[in-house]
Amino acid sequence: MGAKGGVNYKNNDWDKELVALLPKDRRYIDAIIDGAGGDIVKRGVRFLKQGGVIVSYGMTLAPKVDYLMSAVLRNIDIRGSTMGSRKEFKDMVEFVNEKKIVPVVSKVVNGLDDLEGVEGLFQEMKEGKQFGKLVIRVKKDSASKL
Repeated sequence: MGAKGGVNYKNNDWDKELVALLPKDRRYIDAIIDGAGGDIVKRGVRFLKQGGVIVSYGMTLAPKVDYLMSAVLRNIDIRGSTMGSRKEFKDMVEFVNEKKIVPVVSKVVNGLDDLEGVEGLFQEMKEGKQFGKLVIRVKKDSASKL
């Protein structure tokens, strides 16, 4: 998928694991793209370059991110990112179609009436077992005009 390495935020020492992956002659990164939140600033400031940026798009671990003085002293920016506008969504769909981008799908459940299967998707998400999207394929109603 293009990544040269990665760490799991659920590991207690994910920040140390990440630093261990960095080249010996470049022990910093330019940016952090984060969907977990929590103590990302506290941990990230250790290996984020001076003037680096943290882009936060989610809060899986905690509903807040503390911005510490250590980040201020290193001129670290934190920026939020949302899902975007309707036009941006339309542009994204066109881009995905044009480039033939196919998402990684971990599991598919057919139909909303498969309650056991749908519950299984939630359980996989809770346990963090999936790699990729968890999909519920909604069946078209034969009487529907859609």
